[in-house]
Amino acid sequence: MLVSAAAGAAGLVGLTGCGLVGQAGAKSADLSDWFTVTSPAFRDGKPIPSQFACSAYQGGQGKTPPLNWSFPDGAAAFAIIVDDPDTPKGTYVHWVVANIDGHTNAVVAGARLAKTVEGKNTGGTVGYQPPCPPKGQPPHRYRFTVYALSEPVPMKAGAPLKDSLPMIAQRTIGRGRITGNFGGR
Repeated sequence: MLVSAAAGAAGLVGLTGCGLVGQAGAKSADLSDWFTVTSPAFRDGKPIPSQFACSAYQGGQGKTPPLNWSFPDGAAAFAIIVDDPDTPKGTYVHWVVANIDGHTNAVVAGARLAKTVEGKNTGGTVGYQPPCPPKGQPPHRYRFTVYALSEPVPMKAGAPLKDSLPMIAQRTIGRGRITGNFGGR
């Protein structure tokens, strides 16, 4: 996936290895603010099955993988950000979805989440962009980070990363992550 320099620069302002740490106004989360995220489709640090990748790969269906997470205290809502830190031009955000109900602790494969709002990804589109690293490159890491939010995010559908990421960061009270690998085939 190629990223234009302008889209990459605008979308990744302040994005660091923890997803949102370093955003202006962000609440700093210490290790006690982390919760568990798992997937019945893959284990942390292991390969993501090809059905969750783009159609350029055999079996690729572009589905979101199923995710489960523990309930942190005080979560009024959740957000999920999926990113790939291994692209040649820097971290590529594949999905931004916010305002998942605070009583939810799982999404199913291929989920279409009701009453949520999706922001633009690094490619400038709204919605989930599945893993699709150029063939022949070493596997890329795909981080599925779930953010517990103190309140729903007041972002509009299609919000650019420069707007959606700070809004999520300002309301983050905890986070959890599972990382899967894909590519190199």
